[in-house]
Amino acid sequence: MSGSAPSTTFARETRTVPRSIVCLTIDLAAPPHGAAEGAETAGQPATPFASVGAARLMDLLGRRGLPATWFMATEAIAAHPELCERAVFAGHEIGLLGVGAAPAGLSSADADLSRGIAAIRGLGGQSPRGFRAAGAALDDATLARLDAQRFTYDSSLRSGHLWPWRLPRRPAAPGAGATGDDATAAGLIEMPIGWPPVLRAGVDGAHPVPASALVLEAPRLALQTLLDEALFMRDSLDWGVLTLALDPAVIGRGAGLRALGDVLDTLIEAGVVFLTVAEAAAEAVDRLGP
Repeated sequence: MSGSAPSTTFARETRTVPRSIVCLTIDLAAPPHGAAEGAETAGQPATPFASVGAARLMDLLGRRGLPATWFMATEAIAAHPELCERAVFAGHEIGLLGVGAAPAGLSSADADLSRGIAAIRGLGGQSPRGFRAAGAALDDATLARLDAQRFTYDSSLRSGHLWPWRLPRRPAAPGAGATGDDATAAGLIEMPIGWPPVLRAGVDGAHPVPASALVLEAPRLALQTLLDEALFMRDSLDWGVLTLALDPAVIGRGAGLRALGDVLDTLIEAGVVFLTVAEAAAEAVDRLGP
């Protein structure tokens, strides 16, 4: 009888080191009518809270050295120039928050898009590469305009997917900016919003409530779902992107910022990579191909 132990072969799971990407995005929308910086509003502070929350959020990100993508409306840049310039100086990406389905006609939509591009170029000298439609309302004409103006990605749609996709290329309408030869060779990359989800059921089950309401009511409970989404991505995908859409008027309150800071610290320790949406979109192009 041989004294050697029987050989046993174990199946080994081979998996590359995962690259789990989180993109922090903040929407700086146009201030409500009559609530621009310094406007007198009866019973209300002159400065809208969204700008206060945005400044607090910028402080939180700065302490951790984390990049973000700020989608700014043209009117927000005009109302809060110092805040917007601060985002540029901090190294954040600036995208355009605009109208995704303009009913006013081609010339008006082109003019609005051109004004937004010019406003962002005036902040840091660079044209925006990314677009987000307020309200996630996108039509083919808008996508064609973005393509013609050399945008590289859109981040308007919401999805549970943790993988970007390429949008079909739309032919530009006559007079819609650049010519087809000047536009990108392939369609825009869609960088979907993965958190928060669009809606949650109301108490009566019939009237949906915006997911942002849960962030306001119970920020730690809401942000736990964000943490679980990101850790699921890390544990199940070799490569994935989770894009967060943060409303500074909601997350910029004290309870929201404390909860967000704890979640970000946990994700940093877990090895999650934080990129701007433009950086993540560039990686997506390499993986999706032409």
